[in-house]
Amino acid sequence: MYFYIKNFGCRLNHHEGDIIAEKLIANGYRSADFRDADIVIVNGCTVTGRADQKVRQFIHRTRREKPNAKILLTGCTASAIMQKLLPELDGIQIIPPRMRYDISKIIAANFRTEISIGGSADDFITIDGTGISRTRAQLKIQDGCNRRCSYCIVPLVRGKSRCRKSDDIIEQTKIFVDRGFKEIVLTGVDIGDWNEDSKTLADLLKSLISQTSIYRIRLSSIEPPGLSDELLELVATEHRIASHLHIPIQSGSQRLLKDMNRPKYHLDELLEKLTALRRKRTDICFGTDIIVGYPTETDYDFEDTVKLLQSGIFAYTHIFRFSPRPKTPASKLKRLPSKLLAERIEILHKIDRENRINFARKFVGKKLDFIVEKQSNNIVSGHTGNYLKVRAEGSAKRGEIALVEIDSSGEMLVGGIYRKLP
Repeated sequence: MYFYIKNFGCRLNHHEGDIIAEKLIANGYRSADFRDADIVIVNGCTVTGRADQKVRQFIHRTRREKPNAKILLTGCTASAIMQKLLPELDGIQIIPPRMRYDISKIIAANFRTEISIGGSADDFITIDGTGISRTRAQLKIQDGCNRRCSYCIVPLVRGKSRCRKSDDIIEQTKIFVDRGFKEIVLTGVDIGDWNEDSKTLADLLKSLISQTSIYRIRLSSIEPPGLSDELLELVATEHRIASHLHIPIQSGSQRLLKDMNRPKYHLDELLEKLTALRRKRTDICFGTDIIVGYPTETDYDFEDTVKLLQSGIFAYTHIFRFSPRPKTPASKLKRLPSKLLAERIEILHKIDRENRINFARKFVGKKLDFIVEKQSNNIVSGHTGNYLKVRAEGSAKRGEIALVEIDSSGEMLVGGIYRKLP
């Protein structure tokens, strides 16, 4: 039988989709394009209302275009439906997230989930990488969240924070290296919360650097409290760690952060830390997330966010319209007018476009290394360590470490000539 997996949402979801694919391949199933699949597995995301909408639209499309295909829904969307946080969907089979790695058993038992009661006992599965189609390998080091931001459904669908053992992370990295991966992305819901006895995320990074030969380690999204002085100093001095940090701040207003019940951090102190880090590692890219239209956001709060993004500290921003999620405190608050939100979002998008252009422009005339992701018509493309998208003239193999001599730029995009590394 042929299967197709549609992953929605974050890097963590994509990592879990990789494991599902590998488990199915190991049991004799074959990966296929959407049009050829007998089984369509939807690995859903429910972090926003828009995410829910995308999942439902894809399921409706699948039912319409592939009436004979079996549709399985897992991930955070499945968890939310099982907890009655979201309405049920017709014509699909829910696979509880704890059973997602047992899908081959469920298929073999004529899609009866009761054969897998208990599911996979471990949140953290070691894989050989056969289910990964990208050039970067996601490596899950943590899951769940102990924070209770007032707008966020993730703790309800992912549970409490738990961490993967460092020895297991190192072993998984070595397997990825043996499979030819040059870059790993450490991922989780709150990776800054990673700990093992007295070890911190900085200690884990030091172990990965000293005990593995991985070319590049990239950190996925990390909350401000996770940016310890030790971690920032390591990022500043260790060039095997990608010069890229994505730090979800959510608002430039200290007052509004308190309303959101965000983890405690002071914006001025955070920006001072990031500025100091950029002085030490001048090519570093900072990205962030911003929520627009939280119900208690005033004009003054929004102006603080505008000033934050105009500071130029962030190369790019992911901008989200406030989305009330079921059973969260913020869902009970009166929402701001849609027209006002649209106006504010447009203002921030304009600033963000300028920031993306300005950041990329800094590197014209310079050379950066990148990992080749695609090769087509004498154009190679990929991403640099500081997260710039590369389009270079030349020929190189997928997965190869390459060099681009930059002669043009766009929004987080650089172009130029491919050069072999010395």
